[in-house]
Order: sequence, then structure tokens, then C-alpha cells
Amino acid sequence: MSYRALTRLALVLAALLVFAGAASAEALRNWRLSFEVLSSQHAQPPEGRKASYDEKDALTRAALAEIVPHVWTTLGAVATRARSRVQAGGYGTEVNPAIHSNLQTTEAEARRLAAALGFVFRQYAVIMYDLRAEQSDLRQVSVRFPRRSLTPAIAERFFGLARRQLNSDKLGFSATFSRMIFINISTGLSDEALADGLARAAKEWPEPTIKIEPPKPVRAFLIENDWGKAKAGEDYVRHFGPNGPRLAAALEVLQRRHDGRVRRWVAFLQPPRPAPGPRAAPPPPSAQPRP
Repeated sequence: MSYRALTRLALVLAALLVFAGAASAEALRNWRLSFEVLSSQHAQPPEGRKASYDEKDALTRAALAEIVPHVWTTLGAVATRARSRVQAGGYGTEVNPAIHSNLQTTEAEARRLAAALGFVFRQYAVIMYDLRAEQSDLRQVSVRFPRRSLTPAIAERFFGLARRQLNSDKLGFSATFSRMIFINISTGLSDEALADGLARAAKEWPEPTIKIEPPKPVRAFLIENDWGKAKAGEDYVRHFGPNGPRLAAALEVLQRRHDGRVRRWVAFLQPPRPAPGPRAAPPPPSAQPRP
């Protein structure tokens, strides 16, 4: 082969490598994984005792500090770069503390990470989404509050107004310090209906400080496991890849550790005290015989 042919081949190979590298870089997205650490699969509080938001928040922060880092270590170097915090999240009629983890990775790896978190914390679903998607069939509507003013109490209050306006039992949101993000996934609502309902809820807010953004593209998926049928988390394990059984065995250790923590947390929750009844009248004095 001539020197000119070799040079041409080298240039072609270099171009292919550059193209492959660019394609790989384009596949990286800024994914956000949102999940809770309690589910109906865990031990439940005593009858008549409902845990408060603050009590669940304390458990969630303990899980973020003591369980989530070990999940990341088990999954590898990509996961350890995740940045996580506890913020409010809501679905159906509940607003609960949730862990929101942000990291830049591929869609396939984000699915694997979401499945691992759902597996360890026995969740029926973990949502993963990319707000910077330029094209998608799904849309999200963001509700913006004044900077760093969105507390769990405010989120719960607005979520109640939104549920009343939209009448959907599949409505959900995730939150930042200043924004509630409503992703229109499996809600049964059109994008326009979702935005209009949120706008009506904002009009009911006593202060004119809420801004409803128009629907924007979002790339989002629900990574799910039906624990009623897949009792060992098989739906999640399918996302683990060729080393699925080995990875599942390692994650089961963390799953059992979290199960134990939830049982101790539930045992600490005392049943409600009965309301005090009316005070009984003192008995009449007994007749004393005369001396």
C-alpha cells in the first residue's frame, strides 16, 4: 500500500473515531431520578397512626446518608458522581419527602440506576427525566415560585388546589427549591388541559407570585416493578444487564438493611393516645355512723 493510501486510511479512521466520540457525547443527558424510600411493601405504622411529613423526612434523609451511597458504589463509577437531595414530591393524594438524584449519563445507564434504587427501596416506580430534551412526545409544565421559597407545606397546599382543578388521581410532581414540575405521563390529561388546570390553581393562590410556564418537551420514563406479581423485583433486575443476578444479590443486602431500618422506625412511632373522656363525678360521701 502506498504512503498516500496509508495517509488517506489514517484520516478516515481518525474521522470515524471523532464521529464515534461525538455520538457518545451526544448520548449523555442530564438525568434526574426521583424516588421515595417508603412503600406498601414495608412495615406499616400502627393502626390509626399516620406518620407526619417531618417523621418521613427524617427517615428519608437517613436513607440518603446511609443507604444511597452504597447503592452508587455497588453500581460503579458513573453512579458515584450523582448529586442528591431531599425535596417534596407528590402523586395521587400524597405529598411525601423524596430523593432527587441528578447525574449526567446515558439513558441505558440511567434506567439501570433507577431500577437499582427501586429495587432497594421496594418502589413500584421510579421516574427518570431530562428537562433539556429538545424533542419528545411528552411535555412538562413547571410552576415557579419566588426564589427558594418552595417549602413542603406550600407544595402540599398548591398540589391540593391542582388536584381539585384537574380531577386526576394520577397527577404527580417533583420539586426543586423554587419549582414544582408536573410531567404529563399517564395522567389521562392533554398537555393543554394540564397547563390550564395549573393556571386556574395559581389564580386561587392568595398572592400573585406564581408563574405557570407553557408546556415544554421532557424525556421521561417510569421504571417499574409490580411487587404483587414480581415479588423478588424481577422487573427491575431485567434492567441490570448481563451481571443482573450478581448485582441483585449485592443490592439485596442493602434492601434488607433498609427494611430493618423501616421496622425500627415504625416501632418508634407510638399509636395515638385516646382522647380523654369526661371526668367522672366523685362518688357521694358514705354515711358515717354517729359515735
